[in-house]
Amino acid sequence: MMHHVVRISDGLGNQMFQYAFAFALEKKTGVKVLIDPLFWGTSLRRYQLEEFHITGTKRLVGRLQDYILGFGPRNGRRFKDRYRQYLIQKKFKLFQEKQIMHYDADVYNQTQPCFYFGFWQTPKYFEEYYEELKKEFTRKEAVSPQAQKYQKQMEQITSVAMHIRRTDYVRQEGNATIPFDFYKEALRGMKEKLGEFRLFIFTDDKQFVKECFKIREYVLVEGLCDLDEFELMRQCSHHIVANSTFSWWAAYLGEDKGGIVYAPCTGIWSEEFYPKEWNLIRTQTEEMAENC
Repeated sequence: MMHHVVRISDGLGNQMFQYAFAFALEKKTGVKVLIDPLFWGTSLRRYQLEEFHITGTKRLVGRLQDYILGFGPRNGRRFKDRYRQYLIQKKFKLFQEKQIMHYDADVYNQTQPCFYFGFWQTPKYFEEYYEELKKEFTRKEAVSPQAQKYQKQMEQITSVAMHIRRTDYVRQEGNATIPFDFYKEALRGMKEKLGEFRLFIFTDDKQFVKECFKIREYVLVEGLCDLDEFELMRQCSHHIVANSTFSWWAAYLGEDKGGIVYAPCTGIWSEEFYPKEWNLIRTQTEEMAENC
């Protein structure tokens, strides 16, 4: 029986895009689609989809075989990569994503087994399966007691989740962080639309926020694992997302489907990346601003 395989890679947000694409691909083509979180020892990221109630759990090879092939979770990278290429070339046609954040209808027209390699970061691939995906991405475990304390605060007043992503963006060559001007404009928009609300800030650089964020009062969410933060962010009524797939998914799966969402449109990220209902604010990353 013919089947396709979709590569799962990188951080949680990217994994969710790839899984949603695989889910929709199987629905639309009627061809069985496997997901491939193989060779996770080659990445500092970890496979996190098993934390959710996903149904597409089959792998190209089993987890034990993957472990043995690499002689441990972070060893044998060169051998693993070569073995991956061998498996792909032997059994599948490689379908490489042509352009990130752009819809490609050709993904559905393949007549031989394909290995889909890409990120597939546009809701155009899967938006018709929104309700089903929301169930797929339901977390198996309840949030921690510390997270429950934040939940109680969120229930008391209209809540707005704001995501500030910094650490890896600052460390990499250049600086892809979003300037505070974007957040100021988004917060003004929230104030005009909502009146009073409580702001919850989610960030990977808490010290920076404590020292530098002076725009308005806020609750800094801290002391939680990333999955707890994701769940709390998702449960907020409204969202201000960063240039991040992590907060993108939290807003997209938000409990209040009619919630207000503000997102940065930098010119690097295609408008196809965003749902049409979101409010886009044109801005620049810090690196782009410095080079103007």
